[in-house]
Amino acid sequence: MSGALTTRGGVLFVGSHARTARLRTHDLNGHRLGGGFTFRDPERERSSIEGVAVDTDRRLWVADGEGQCLRTFSLFGRELVSVPAGREDRAGQLGRPSGVDVWGVDDELLVGVTSSGRRRHAAQLLSPATGRMISLRPLGDPEGFFLDARGIVLQEDEAWVLEAQTPRLQVFKEGAFHYALPLPEIQGARPMAFALAPGGRPVVAWGGERGAVLLLGPDGRVNGCLAAAGEEVGGVAHPTGILCVPGVDDRHTRVVLLDHDGSRVQVFNLEGSCYGAFVGGSLGGGEVGSG
Repeated sequence: MSGALTTRGGVLFVGSHARTARLRTHDLNGHRLGGGFTFRDPERERSSIEGVAVDTDRRLWVADGEGQCLRTFSLFGRELVSVPAGREDRAGQLGRPSGVDVWGVDDELLVGVTSSGRRRHAAQLLSPATGRMISLRPLGDPEGFFLDARGIVLQEDEAWVLEAQTPRLQVFKEGAFHYALPLPEIQGARPMAFALAPGGRPVVAWGGERGAVLLLGPDGRVNGCLAAAGEEVGGVAHPTGILCVPGVDDRHTRVVLLDHDGSRVQVFNLEGSCYGAFVGGSLGGGEVGSG
């Protein structure tokens, strides 16, 4: 199994898969909400949710790695758009989608998609209104390659791309390369997902024997450890997704982590306090935002 998660309007969307992809909804205290749906690619007979995002019109954008497709659903699970990924390494071809994010509204909506593996065109921006797609140049080099892009975050005019094999974050501004942020190299661990906290601070989840969730400064230096490797609540094991819900300060900013290969959700704050975890029920260990 694996999975991804996103949030909008106080609703947490959690995606997981084991041949059949499943998307369920919770509130930010872990209580299960109505709705949710499953899907599977009819030709490949399998699908996976490698990334998920929801736009202001409440459309769900899903990076289906196993189905090799970018899909759009209504909140009730009706498939609205299906964009075949294509295997070639060229602009407009998505390979195996590994992440997705959205920014903007109406005709200004942008959809960012990453693709795993060694690819020149592994991070692309799509305008649904115009159909135009921009391929981001790795390190600004038109002949360069991304080494296993594992996720993308769009924020105003910036696009942040996680490159797992290097490891580093590449930052693009208005579609052009801006700078690269090397990530700490942790022996026995690999960055699997990231989010952005207020102030342009990356929160990165590493998987592996020495996995961790680290809060970094804008310069890439470690500002704090939110979770160390471990199976218990408050630890991190096999992370697949992470997001940040800004609050008035670090204590009230929520970091939502999806681990256990997509089967467990935990909630932390930026000071490293863990409020508990849930799989299918409500959050155990206290209400989110308490304390």
